[in-house]
Amino acid sequence: MQSFDGQPTSAGSVSESAARRHERVVERLLRLQRITAALAGARTLTEIASTIIDQGMPALDAEVGVVAILSADGASLRNLGFKGVPVDTEEAWAEVPVDSPVPVAEAARTGAPIIVPTREERNARYPVLARVHGVEHGGAVAAFPLVLESRTVGSLGFCLPASRAFDDDDYAFIVSIAQQCALAVERVRWHEVAEQEIAHRRASEEALRARERELTALVAELRQTQEALREADRRKDDFLAMLAHELRNPLAPLVNAVELIKAAGPATPVVERARTIMDRQIGHMARLVDDLLDISRISLGKITLSIERVDLVELARATALDYRSLLDARGVRFELALPPAPVWLQADPTRLAQAIGNLLQNANKFTGDGGSVRLSIASHPTRGLVSVEVADTGIGMEPAVLERIFEPFAQADQSLARSRGGLGLGLALVKGVVELHGGSVRAASAGLGRGAAITITLPLGAAAPRAADARRAADARRAAGARSRRILIIEDNVDAADSLRMLLERRGHAVSVAHSGDDGVAAARMAPPDVILCDIGLPGAMNGYGVARLLRAESAMRKTLLVALTGYGQDDDRKLARAAGFDAHLTKPVAQAMLERLLAELAPLPETA
Repeated sequence: MQSFDGQPTSAGSVSESAARRHERVVERLLRLQRITAALAGARTLTEIASTIIDQGMPALDAEVGVVAILSADGASLRNLGFKGVPVDTEEAWAEVPVDSPVPVAEAARTGAPIIVPTREERNARYPVLARVHGVEHGGAVAAFPLVLESRTVGSLGFCLPASRAFDDDDYAFIVSIAQQCALAVERVRWHEVAEQEIAHRRASEEALRARERELTALVAELRQTQEALREADRRKDDFLAMLAHELRNPLAPLVNAVELIKAAGPATPVVERARTIMDRQIGHMARLVDDLLDISRISLGKITLSIERVDLVELARATALDYRSLLDARGVRFELALPPAPVWLQADPTRLAQAIGNLLQNANKFTGDGGSVRLSIASHPTRGLVSVEVADTGIGMEPAVLERIFEPFAQADQSLARSRGGLGLGLALVKGVVELHGGSVRAASAGLGRGAAITITLPLGAAAPRAADARRAADARRAAGARSRRILIIEDNVDAADSLRMLLERRGHAVSVAHSGDDGVAAARMAPPDVILCDIGLPGAMNGYGVARLLRAESAMRKTLLVALTGYGQDDDRKLARAAGFDAHLTKPVAQAMLERLLAELAPLPETA
């Protein structure tokens, strides 16, 4: 990423989050609105200068601001106002020749923006500023001409306390205030001419009104833009929520079908391998659907983890198997270098597999046919760390790209990125997931055409539990889940309802099904169950919330466990479920282990005679 003057942006600017940039843009839009409103009422050139300086300096973090206009003969600049200059030098700067060696004079003289991003360049180019500020003080300088209809009427300038490359947002902001300042200066001048020349009053007043209409139109345009941005955000959120719901509905029966295959008993190695792949990939799909609900959480690294004890070696091996076929199909040699013993972590296995998978996918994307990819794990017990590296012989990266490759929407190369696909979120997600695990990630490359290596470093977990303890815990969980309960499923998706019913029946539960809210209420009243698993988006007049409110009001249902089983998984959806009377809220697709654990912990046991 480069600034508009061709200088690389600073590390702070590169790492600036999308949310911070959005906040800065909104703040500057508000400042432009204030400038427009204030300039519309300004009647003197001093008021114009004060408005521009007071709003422009904090927006740019500047320590000096100045606005100056050209004399009628164009030979000198008169400072209308300036801030941050030592008091004892104000008189000397009140008016300067247009050929003076200062940025505002050069901008007015040449009619072009002056950008000096570093203190050293400023001191060399404008020694007079070094004498005023001190050689070791002050930094970047920007001066822009005030241009009206191809005619320069003055200039404005800002000095920053430190070196800094100006980015496109800075440029657009300064251009906007320069344009408004030029318009305002011209308007005020016309007003003065109108007062002095009564004969031309009407023409001047009409011109003034035209300028004011332009300023008013600009304010209206800014407001419309802000409203359009808010509406676009709302529509995006609504779309992603609905998309996630629609994707979760078919995922639920797929998960149930995989569980049924598992419960059916011993299978051939091919069937078992296919089931394992389906199980793992459906789980990944479910988590990716969750990411769709709030894509900004990916860029900010705000992802909720489900932590458990994980063998990193086995997880990496399983993930590698999923991607080997992609690499083999393109003739890319794939090498695994894994320790012979388990490496235990406290981690979210799905998220960690997703991170490793993203690295393999990235290596596959940027490695040409006939190249090689290597996935390796190295444990460092004395440091309490383990590293996972994916190295390839692909297109490589330049140093400037390495600095920003983990930022959201960053692309290694625009032309290449477009031809190879991708939104630039994969490595940003890797970084977010790894940092949530207390780890770090770094990229290395010897340059273009010389491959790349991305290394994840994670903290090691505690040793694996003793086998006897693990068996006792598993036996306890199986015993809790084995107790039979009367369960009513209220679900309009026939595949989801039937597959869930078959799973629960195989686990010894007595299950009945209803496909609408009205039928579900009738079934519950006829034979009150221990547990009701109810979809929210039911057809007809009564949705899942209505079912819960109606049944919760009946004494026979007060001990029944009400569980919302739905594709709507946002925080507001959970609050609505609680308010309607549900005891729990599960988002589709639901892992059978989670459902059995919920039944064991919350559902009442059937009364025995």
